[in-house]
Amino acid sequence: MGAWLALPAAEPWYLTGPWLTGTGMALLAIVVGAWAAFRSSRPRRVLFITADAVVPLVNTAPGLDGHRLEVSLDGRTLAAPHVMTVDVVSRGARDIPPEAFAGRPLELRFGVAVVALLDQYTDPGRPGVHAPEVTVADHALHLGPSLLTRKHWLRYTVLLDGEPEFTCAGNLVDVTIRERPLPAYSGLLGAAGSLAMGVFLLLALIPTFVEHPQLALNAAVAVLLSVAVVLAVLLPNRRQIREARAHRAAQATGPRAGD
Repeated sequence: MGAWLALPAAEPWYLTGPWLTGTGMALLAIVVGAWAAFRSSRPRRVLFITADAVVPLVNTAPGLDGHRLEVSLDGRTLAAPHVMTVDVVSRGARDIPPEAFAGRPLELRFGVAVVALLDQYTDPGRPGVHAPEVTVADHALHLGPSLLTRKHWLRYTVLLDGEPEFTCAGNLVDVTIRERPLPAYSGLLGAAGSLAMGVFLLLALIPTFVEHPQLALNAAVAVLLSVAVVLAVLLPNRRQIREARAHRAAQATGPRAGD
């Protein structure tokens, strides 16, 4: 009886080079895509500070030639009265504790005399949080040191004597201050970066896909998994989009304290 020829056992399909390469690509796309989206949509601690349009209380109008129109508050006559509203919005992964102020307040500077704080509105995003301490200085509002939650929204309306030039000054520890409105679609930056990286990777590997069709299938699975994970990370950002829209709507209607 002839001897049986022993054939080498074939490697399992899950140990083949193309499958391992495709799996590695899938894991890389998932990790990098999710990390980029998360970092873009969830910064650690950020304050968005915005000054609305200035409203002068005395306008030049026909028929006022030769007449003097005055605006006064409690007997104080204002030479150039203006009203300005400033929004301070906290967004991030963590609260801003009072210790982050390092003993110094955040200064909202107007460049002209602050006559009075007409209105203030605060929404900490959760119950049991007191309104931050705010004081009126000569040409500024001083905010804090106080706890600002990661979803805090503050709004201050001030009466000024003069045309303001708004700036803010503060050196909060581990807090980024941005003088612009709360962005509604910040998390899309991470998704766009992840998509661009994936497209570049796929284009670079086209010759390899031609030789190994199974690798092309694995790459397609990697892309689908990456998109699914990125969307899962960005779904909470829909709340930020709604908040940004509500914020802009409230700017137009002017929320009052206690609303």
